[in-house]
Amino acid sequence: MTATTAHVAVARPWSLAALAGMASYLDAGTIIAVSAALSHWQSSFRMSEWQLGFLSAALTVCIGLGSIAGGRIGDRYGRKRVYAVDLLVYIVGLLWLVLAVHPVMLFVGVVTVGLAIGADVPAALALVGENAPASERGRLVTFTQLLWALGPLAVIGLELSGSRLGDQLPRAIFAHLLAIALITWLLRRRMVESLRWQPSDSSPRELLAPNLRRGSIFLLVFYVTVTLGTNFYGSFGLYALETVGHLDSSRALTASLLVVPLIVVTVLAMMPLMDTRARTPVFVAGAVTQTLSWAALLVVDTGAPTLVAAFIAYGIGNTLAGEAHYKLWCQESFPTRLRSTAIGLSFGLARIASAMMLVFVPTLLHRGFAVLVGMMVVVTAMSGLVGVTFRPRGRGESIESIDARMESDAR
Repeated sequence: MTATTAHVAVARPWSLAALAGMASYLDAGTIIAVSAALSHWQSSFRMSEWQLGFLSAALTVCIGLGSIAGGRIGDRYGRKRVYAVDLLVYIVGLLWLVLAVHPVMLFVGVVTVGLAIGADVPAALALVGENAPASERGRLVTFTQLLWALGPLAVIGLELSGSRLGDQLPRAIFAHLLAIALITWLLRRRMVESLRWQPSDSSPRELLAPNLRRGSIFLLVFYVTVTLGTNFYGSFGLYALETVGHLDSSRALTASLLVVPLIVVTVLAMMPLMDTRARTPVFVAGAVTQTLSWAALLVVDTGAPTLVAAFIAYGIGNTLAGEAHYKLWCQESFPTRLRSTAIGLSFGLARIASAMMLVFVPTLLHRGFAVLVGMMVVVTAMSGLVGVTFRPRGRGESIESIDARMESDAR
């Protein structure tokens, strides 16, 4: 990499964060798009509840598998090698969903988009963290959560405005994601490789070395528990409002839309705090809020108003104590030669674990909603407790210092 190229990369960390962070936009947008499409697909293709559950689970599992593979490729061959290809595969998968005339085409499309967008995430996160100035890493990494919120906002907005399309609406929504992915891929062609990355033949087994084991286990447990909640909300929030809250599709979408602007505001408010001592109080406040949001559903009637209020509280709490911290802790807990691998493994295994639960969610929504809510209380409380107890204590450390500390601890 030339000095001029390196200077451009350093001078434009926010541009790099925006383009790399589009992985979060497409990840969240895809999950919500599939969620919004479930009732349409059920009507168009006469799919059973179990088929819907397996379809959503297939998306989540494939995002997980793609993340594990993409993370390893990102460390071995470079972050750019991943994001130069994966969005093209994602576009091919979206074409299957846009043109689907049979349930088999839906499964092919969902599997393809899941693998592709999963591969994009760890390389993108590593790129953002490694190119960010140490004093702004918290802001830049948290900025990707803003894009994570905008993806669902766009999808829900399209669902509301295009209701006249009926069961053809999912095709329009996936076409929107296709257009965004194509534009992102074209803009990403100008992106440079991570400034800190060097080819590495390190093994994933090194994540269990004494100096890395604590961080590896902590981040896996934390992200699994966080993801169980977020994937239920993202994949079946609309479905719950329609089946348990007894709202029609349009009103359920409108209710869901209330959450997203509040999440956007929450991200904007927390961004400047993520590089300061306030990061921990932000996390604690969010952990308490998201746990209470689920606990409340065990003691009040689960009608539409209480579901909407609980989902709003959960959305805010999870934003304050969820994925943004996980992304930042990943930057601080691993050396550059293993960072993408570590992100890919924890991200991927968490998605696969949540997929195992998602298979049963449609049935639980009809037969055992209280059981499902009780599970969410447990996992949200656990994520908060684990995060407070085992979080990394460093802040504002340069990537070079992190690498040097990790290598020193290994000796």
